Amino acid sequence: MKKIVLLILLISSIINGQIITDRPDQTEASIVLPKNILQIESGFSVDQTNTFNNLFRFGLSESVEIRLNTNYIFMDSKEGVNIPSPKFGDIELGTKIQLFSSEKHTTTVAFLSHISIPTASKYYTNDGWGTLNRILISHDLSQTLSIGYNLGYNKVYGAPDTFIYTLALAKSIGSWGVYAELFGENSKKESPNSYDLGLTYLIKENIQFDVSLGKGFNNKMDYFALGVSWNYDLNK
Repeated sequence: MKKIVLLILLISSIINGQIITDRPDQTEASIVLPKNILQIESGFSVDQTNTFNNLFRFGLSESVEIRLNTNYIFMDSKEGVNIPSPKFGDIELGTKIQLFSSEKHTTTVAFLSHISIPTASKYYTNDGWGTLNRILISHDLSQTLSIGYNLGYNKVYGAPDTFIYTLALAKSIGSWGVYAELFGENSKKESPNSYDLGLTYLIKENIQFDVSLGKGFNNKMDYFALGVSWNYDLNK
């Protein structure tokens, strides 16, 4: 019970600062990048398969950003099969659209959608086109505390439909941010539920470092991740 209370008191990303990222937590931010801002969010996670992730984001307008997500995956050979490694996973192309945002209100809402393209080789691909969709909502509880949550639906053709959820409560202390998170998914095949914890640190107004770890409640998910995010104003 004490662990559950701790999770509820800690949960998701940094609020203050000049950079708002979609990593390292699972809850995607409900804020769209400003126009002509390029942001790169990179990280390495150690799990059953080690992954180097790069998310490229670009503010196309004041309410729309476009995105490219890539994963470079390190996979061990298993069951006598020699698996070539590392390789890139399937590419994801997407957009985030601001649905509601106002200085007079403490709530922001956005819609996020990606198309998963089966570009990867054997062992690294989903073997089909997919669509990944989320509604992103956040509420500012104070200047340094907020709660955010995502509700989503993923469909990779040839695989069961998957409904996802995330729940996040965020606290910032100067250049530092602390977060924890509950997240999971539900499909006909399985319904894993997990949590993660982490720290963010704003090195400069446009560079942020992060460290996180996660574990499954009813599954074997167990990971540790390090990352850095950087943005650049193309208007300069």
